[in-house]
Amino acid sequence: MSGYNVLTYQRKNDLGFITLNRPQSRNSLNRELRQELISAIEKANNDERIRVVVISGAGKSFCSGADLTEKLAGRDADNFTAEIMHNEYHPIIKGIFNAPKPYISAVNGAAAGIGSSLAMACDLMVMADDAFLYSPFAMISLIPDGGCHKFLLSLLGSKRAYEVIAFSERISAEKCLSLGLTNKVVVKEKLLDYSIDWANKLAEQAPLSLKFSKQLLRESAAISYEEVMNIEAKYQNIVKKSSDHQVGVQAFFEKRKANFIGK
Repeated sequence: MSGYNVLTYQRKNDLGFITLNRPQSRNSLNRELRQELISAIEKANNDERIRVVVISGAGKSFCSGADLTEKLAGRDADNFTAEIMHNEYHPIIKGIFNAPKPYISAVNGAAAGIGSSLAMACDLMVMADDAFLYSPFAMISLIPDGGCHKFLLSLLGSKRAYEVIAFSERISAEKCLSLGLTNKVVVKEKLLDYSIDWANKLAEQAPLSLKFSKQLLRESAAISYEEVMNIEAKYQNIVKKSSDHQVGVQAFFEKRKANFIGK
């Protein structure tokens, strides 16, 4: 079913499931888990049968960040940390961020350190009522990574983002909801059921619309509204010619649900 050692990977109909599975370490990211995550995300992205991917964590936490107990060879080299980030962490975040399909993070317990970046990189987030985001980097004279500055800036604005970073703020699920950091908060016993139900509903939507709107939302943060409109026009031209558009129009007039195929 999985073929991995420290995560589980599964496809059920239109959905892909990636579950971090190092519960004894609160799913901290050691080298093995980082490498398996890169592989699983690439596998899900390339599987045309999968329309939505759900990422979750086994046990009491979503992901507690980097595995601080791991001692890797060469760690005293000048550029060691940057190389690890570029080669083992960034492909995870970018694999989700640039995926041609939506990702949902189902967050239980802690999403801490780069685990918070992993959760925020997903297009949608569902949190258990006892879950929280936590970036304690400033407490040990480090900075958030994995794109955390970008995520917090885009969602909170510079002043609130800087406050969260400077004071290593632990943000509860309810506060995440009020700040726009998460989409939904549910009782922890219903987290996976709710996330799967939401993913199934998302998988019924037009894949091309989901793909291009995801890409546009990513690009829009760094370009002018004129450029956004030009890109929208380009993508609209593509989807207008698709079979899914014809199916959707016909279903709309016939007052029934459309059966999209992503072409």
